[in-house]
Parts: sequence; structure tokens; C-alpha cells
Amino acid sequence: MSRKMVAPQIAAFLAALLGAACAPAAGAVRALRVSSNDGTSVANAPDGLQRGLQQPRTSQPLTRGASRATVPVKPQLFFLFLTYSKINNEAVWDRFFATAVRGVDYQALVHCKSEASCRTNIRSLHRFEIIPSVQTQYCFDLVSGTNALLRAALMRAGAGSANDKYIMVSDSTLPVKPFTVIQQQLTADTSSDFCVFPRNEWAEVTERFVDEKPSQKKVGVKHHQWVVLGREHAMLAAEKAGTRQDLMHELQLNMGFKNTGCLDEFWYFAVLFDSFNLSGRPTNIHLKNFNGAPLSTNNYEVQGRCDTFVHWVPRASGTNNNMTRLAEALLKDPGTDITQATDTRPASMSRFSRAALATMRSSPFLFVRKVDEGTAFSGCESLDDAFDSVVFSTPPRALASIASVWRGQGTWLDNKRSPVSITGKDGSIRVIGGSEEMNAKGSYCRDRISVAFKSGYKAQATLSGDGVQLIWHNGAVWGRLVDGT
Repeated sequence: MSRKMVAPQIAAFLAALLGAACAPAAGAVRALRVSSNDGTSVANAPDGLQRGLQQPRTSQPLTRGASRATVPVKPQLFFLFLTYSKINNEAVWDRFFATAVRGVDYQALVHCKSEASCRTNIRSLHRFEIIPSVQTQYCFDLVSGTNALLRAALMRAGAGSANDKYIMVSDSTLPVKPFTVIQQQLTADTSSDFCVFPRNEWAEVTERFVDEKPSQKKVGVKHHQWVVLGREHAMLAAEKAGTRQDLMHELQLNMGFKNTGCLDEFWYFAVLFDSFNLSGRPTNIHLKNFNGAPLSTNNYEVQGRCDTFVHWVPRASGTNNNMTRLAEALLKDPGTDITQATDTRPASMSRFSRAALATMRSSPFLFVRKVDEGTAFSGCESLDDAFDSVVFSTPPRALASIASVWRGQGTWLDNKRSPVSITGKDGSIRVIGGSEEMNAKGSYCRDRISVAFKSGYKAQATLSGDGVQLIWHNGAVWGRLVDGT
């Protein structure tokens, strides 16, 4: 079958999906709908009000005999969460979806490694629908889970819109734009967004030798697994589900050669665009329905369109692009805690400052990962309150509880009588001592600070009412240096 699905093929595939939805008994059919007790949810409405069957509002009423099939349907975003047992920081997602209508603007489907745990841990079942789990295996086959999500989403989309988008989301992802901004950006076209790793991360398998030298190589393009698929690509991927499961072996991944990666980092590109045979000459490859510039075979930065920020080591992220610039800003921010990336794992984040939220909102990215469960905010607000004010509100709202400058800012004498500088702004704290081990960063809320020192030691302190003492949780007391005394 060619990559271009003509209208009859699309119709036949959609009919097969919808037919499968109609075949099971009543109990099974109910499992395809939202398992929510919220009687106002669009997804719980009678068939005539279901998203896939509804007619959109139009400025002109349909005339007698007019074809309803020609009326455009409002594009919808399908958020496809691949999780283990929960969605990290679910309250932030609640705030994000609060301005949208489920079943009209979006649907959020969840596939869980542990379905029973998800049904216990996920609280907002009026927003998230947990689908039946299929067998998955980390690295070797997460694709079966994402394809199960795709098939479920396509069934719920019905006739759908050509501008529908299918967004693959991890359990540690958070949105960093208002819903309307993401909706407008993603539904503006019918193409797919792939964030392609630098050229040195692609897989290469020599297929032909001339004079004992490689003359032709098969190249597997490596991409971040959290892709955004247009409707045509989503349907084709769902149709191809179960094929090319031996792709890791075909590309000789993790066999001791330079080729590394997991099935979900190669599979979607391979089934939608295939692999390439290259002779070594630099090439620009034009791909249908692929957002971003033509794919270059000698570009050692990230390529395509990267909707989700993640911080990898330089060989996997490049050295000068939107990804590396945001990573640098977050690493420098005293109110943000982000680990160092390794060769096998990206960095994770466990605290954000107001400045970090504002920087992420103004960045080109729509989402960020990996964000730990229970991630804190540098200030007095909860993380979801901070996201709602700084990220999801237009224009952003001020955070009333954060003083622009901390009352304890200045120079202090530690318990060895060595001077220590403390600066505090917008909820973030930076401590600079006389030695490297005395440097720390963290946050403040009113008169209390929480910091982590260079060694990893974490400490809390409270400013005295008169502002001249800093009393640490372990009993140490610092005195404020005033007029050199």
C-alpha cells in the first residue's frame, strides 16, 4: 500500500474501526465510552450528541436536501497518555483542561501499565478516560500501548476532521501554554510533528560494499517518541499496528554497535515514511505531511518540529537550538531544580520558579517533561495555582503571595563568622558563601526559606521577626551583617 491513503481506503479503514466498536455486547460498548458519572459530559450524551456524530455550529442552517457530510467538523485534540500507574501532577492538567469542553475541543485517553492502579490514582475521571490495557514492555514494545490509544481515539473521532491531532503524552509531561494556544497551533494544519534527534543518533546498517568499503547504508531516523500525528498519519499508523515489530533487530539496535534506542523511537517514522538508503552524499529529504524544514542527512542539531521539551546530553540534543537554550535557562535558575541528563536518561525536574514558568510559556514548546510527581513551586502557591496564574491565564496573573524581593536579602555571617550573600527574588533564593560547599539555591515563602546546598544537603531556615537572625532547622543561627558588624 502506498503511503498516500486515497479516500476509499480511508473510508474502508474508518468503517472497520467503527464496525469494531459496534460489534461487542452492550457491556463492551460501554467500555468504549467515558467511564464517568458526570451526567453533563458530552461523551455520556445519547448517540445523537456524540462528538463523532454531531454537526458543528454553522452561521448558515442546512437547507433541505443539503449533504451533512460536506459540513466541516471542528478539529479536536486527542491527548494520548501512556502511563504506568498515574498521571504526575494531575491537578495542573485539570487547570489546563478547565477552559475546554471535553468531547468537543478535546478527549484525553489513558493507557496504563497497571490499569487497576490508574483507576485508583487518577482522580479526574470526568476528564480522563482509561482504556483497556494491552501488553507493553519498556523499550522493546511501548508502541503497542500508543497504538491502542490511537485506535481508541480514532473510534471516538468518528468522521472527524482532517485537522484533528493525536498527541502522545507521557505520565511526566505538563503543558506550558494555555489550551487555546495549543489548540490553535496544532489544528492549523494536517501534518505531523516529529522531533528528530541529531544525525549522529540515527541508526545505520551497511547494505552494500564496494572494494570492501561501505557504499550504501540503510538509515533509520531516530525521533522522540512523543510525537503529534495528523489524522491521516494516525489512521495509517493504526492500520500498520503489529507490523515491523522486529525493527530493533533490523536496525541492529543495542547490539554493541553505535546504533542505540528503543522501538518507539524509530517505529512511527519507519512505518509512515520508511527507512532511507544513503550513499554518503549529504541529502535533503522532503517528506509529505512532515512539519519543519526538509530532513537533512548532515544536520547534527534536532530537526523537525519539537513540541515537547526534554533535556538530554549534548550528543542527543545538539548544542545550539531551542532545546538547549531552554535547558540552559532552567539549569541557571536558582528556583528550579533539574537533574543532570545522562547517556541513558533525560533530566528530570522537581521544582519550578515563577521565572521558569514564564520562560517555558514564552518558549516555542507546548509541553515539557520529565516532571516529577509532587513537583514544588518556588513560592507560597501550589504548583497548579502557579501554572494557572503564570502559564494558563491570558495575560498572566501576578502571584500575590510572592514579595518581589525577600525581606532577608543581604549579607549574613554563618556560624564560622564567614560572610554569606543571600539574594531572593520572585520566590527564588540563591546563597553564595566563601567556599563552593556553602553555595545553595532554593525558594522562599514569606519568612521561610528552603535550599539545597552544592553537596545535596537540604535545609530550611526562618527569618526572625526583627530580621536580624536566620534560624536553621538544625539549630544553627546566622546573624545579619549590618554596617560591617
